[in-house]
Amino acid sequence: MNKIIKYIGASAVICLMAGCTTNFEDFNTNPYQPSKVPANTLLSGMFNVYAAPMQNDCQHINCMWACFSGQITAPSTWSKGENLFAYYNAMEDHNAATWAKIYARIYPNFFRIEEATEKKGVIYAMAQLTRIYAMQMMASLQGPIPYSKVKSGDIRAAYDDEPTAWRAMFDDLDNVIAILKSAAELGINQDLAAVDQFYGGNCEKWMKFANTLKLRMAIRVSGVADYAQAKAEEAVRGGVLESVSDSSYDTTSSGINENGYAIVSGWGEVRANACITSYMNGYKDPRRSAYFTKQAAGFSEDYVGVRSGSSVAPNPSDYQNYSNLMITTDKTLPQPVMYAAEAAFLRAEGELKGWDMQGDAETFYEQGIRLSFEEFKVTGVDAYLDDDKSKPGNYVDPNHSADNYSNLSTITIKWDKSATPEEMLERVLTQKWIALYPDPLNGWSDFRRTGFPKIFPATHSVNPDCKPARGQRRLRFADTEYNTNKENVEAAVTMLSDGRDSNGTDLWWALKN
Repeated sequence: MNKIIKYIGASAVICLMAGCTTNFEDFNTNPYQPSKVPANTLLSGMFNVYAAPMQNDCQHINCMWACFSGQITAPSTWSKGENLFAYYNAMEDHNAATWAKIYARIYPNFFRIEEATEKKGVIYAMAQLTRIYAMQMMASLQGPIPYSKVKSGDIRAAYDDEPTAWRAMFDDLDNVIAILKSAAELGINQDLAAVDQFYGGNCEKWMKFANTLKLRMAIRVSGVADYAQAKAEEAVRGGVLESVSDSSYDTTSSGINENGYAIVSGWGEVRANACITSYMNGYKDPRRSAYFTKQAAGFSEDYVGVRSGSSVAPNPSDYQNYSNLMITTDKTLPQPVMYAAEAAFLRAEGELKGWDMQGDAETFYEQGIRLSFEEFKVTGVDAYLDDDKSKPGNYVDPNHSADNYSNLSTITIKWDKSATPEEMLERVLTQKWIALYPDPLNGWSDFRRTGFPKIFPATHSVNPDCKPARGQRRLRFADTEYNTNKENVEAAVTMLSDGRDSNGTDLWWALKN
């Protein structure tokens, strides 16, 4: 075990040390000594990956590359000019931050839990689930990852190609679900409850969460994996999130009792993205007041976001009066992890594919919207669902006219049985993207996979590998991997679709033009 911890220390942890070291001791206790910490306490350290509430985790994981989602943007340059995610050309410290934080928070504690539990019981199952959740994020961000070959005895772990990594994650997730199903019959698990700020040790809730994650993963790889339908149907039969009481939030911000968005907002480094405010303005969406603050710049529109990839590199002072995320206004508000609405929209898409999701696409589509309105305690859902006229709005920035944008989407809200399959898919994924706010990876993944929702591009790109119409397609491998795991990361590059470690390289499952 010591060797693999040494590998993680030599790569991800070194990368983490290159940036902020806040709370570093939480997951970097002496890795060369057998851990004396209880397994559930070690699990609590891994739980940071779900909502990324720590200030720099939230900054890097929830706000920076989140601009690709059209939900959130970070109107700052950090003295890097246009070498930012917003222009598809982030500098290495920003590019590598997600890798560093996720790997460092997962693997040291995961292997200690594995040793302490002998790979048995609920705490081990939860460590596996948390690892899978984190690694499906990394696979969705960069492609090949060290996964099945990360084990005791490997000083430098080899990467799995994408098909191998995703299949291995599904296999592990099936084992997790089986354990949680058995544990659910015994009621609240007290060892888990002691550290569980999400569901209080309720294994039945975690089983639904795990099945919904399985359904998400199946939909994500549905265009390339021949087993995707079977996995999706298994997930639905096993029970997915169905009510707002099933939704998952980090209720304590991993023990610091201040959500990361509020902290990052204090630095002027997060604002609502112009894309989602424009869509919702066009729809006259009642959820706007629950999602965003009103702009205070004297504009005619109440909700005005910031164009990601603006014509001039952004300065926080220029956008301080633009709409922000409502979650930033109260530091005690919990950060969302997974909404019940997601499962409904996933099932709607599954039905469009002809899969057995135990219902029909229209019903699940409307259920997803209803759950979202209920989640945010907003009224007016019936009128919203019956609106067959409103279309996504254009973006007008009264202070920066070069950032104005004419929305390419004309999709309406009301379900239309006579719509083409492509229109039905756009309708489902547009409303899914609005409902799952803020959840940047889901929206960006759907865009790369299907072309929907039609996310606003940057005004221009400073990376020749990325054209604005398609945007950035992945995050590059971290430089620390080239420094400490050179042979394996170079082999991983050959696994990519075009054999290049580029921001413009398509992932296995994300080939939509």
